[in-house]
Amino acid sequence: MPKIAADSVHEHVARQKAAVIAAAIKLFNERGVRDVTLADIANEVGLARNSLYRYFPDTAHILAAWFRVTIGPLVELSNRIATSGDTAGDRLAQWIDAQFDYLTAPDHAAMLMASNEMTAMPDDVRAELGAGHRELYGSLAQILRDALGDQPERDLETVTMLTAATVRSAAELTRARTDPVIVRAELRRAVVAFAGL
Repeated sequence: MPKIAADSVHEHVARQKAAVIAAAIKLFNERGVRDVTLADIANEVGLARNSLYRYFPDTAHILAAWFRVTIGPLVELSNRIATSGDTAGDRLAQWIDAQFDYLTAPDHAAMLMASNEMTAMPDDVRAELGAGHRELYGSLAQILRDALGDQPERDLETVTMLTAATVRSAAELTRARTDPVIVRAELRRAVVAFAGL
């Protein structure tokens, strides 16, 4: 029976997966996704390549795990913001700030670059990435539903997706070296005006 480096098999697997993700991130940042193989990642962790397959079948699934690790806390924060007792305008500003901070963080930029380099992404990975984003947009929709109130002429889904797209565009501007203080201020003005607050 193989040795485990933890108090339980579950904990051992969690540690191994975390080590694989950390090694993959390091190698992706150094070389780019296209130049990193599962054998490279296994070697970095100190695993045999066939042992790595127990945890991840390919680099796309490692990317999805990286995404889950980074987006989980953001989803929790976004849900707390959406359900807080603050006004809709205050919650919207907090939600925008949380997303903007996440999207402009170096770790997210590295993950975005890695996903853009990936030439083939399995359907289940693509679906998982989409589900994570939908969770974020659900918290935004809750805030916007409160902000828009009873305005039948406004389409909540459209307002939600346009708001999310505006935040993503603001982050792209910042990654292109536009002053983040200016971008954040203009982003807030644009979204608040769009939501009619």
